[in-house]
Amino acid sequence: MYPDFSDEILGISARIVSLYTDRGLFLCGAESCTGGACASAIVATPGASRIFRGSAVCYCDGAKEKILGVKASTIEKFFAESSRCAEEMAFGALGLYEADIAFATTGFLDANVGGKPESLRGIVFAAIAMRGRREALVNRISLDPSNERNFNRFYCVLEVMKMIEKAAL
Repeated sequence: MYPDFSDEILGISARIVSLYTDRGLFLCGAESCTGGACASAIVATPGASRIFRGSAVCYCDGAKEKILGVKASTIEKFFAESSRCAEEMAFGALGLYEADIAFATTGFLDANVGGKPESLRGIVFAAIAMRGRREALVNRISLDPSNERNFNRFYCVLEVMKMIEKAAL
């Protein structure tokens, strides 16, 4: 039996909405492996519409390129499941939604790496980009690839929510 992260995620979401409202900040996102779960956690909080501009779920490489402006050369050289791609996704969302802070997620939630290096098993990259800054904060989240996929996905959401909260402090 896996722990349930939902109460902790929703608690952080409430703090994010309050904090961003108090500071007049707008938030947006770009999600791949979390599939919109971060955005869902935020909009589950009353008042989220005051601070949340939107989130693009870009699961395939082409969507990352066309919607978020991730460079094809980044995907070719570093893969779509890389820290570099997470950073470009976050900055792409920042411009797309004209927000102050953006989050992004990309990576592998389990052992299925689709022919890419085995070292990427259970590795997710989460990025935070801020308007006016040239570099994003990127965290590498190491997961147990033998865990059930959705357990790892919601663990990532929890970690991203902590990053989003910290970005406004």
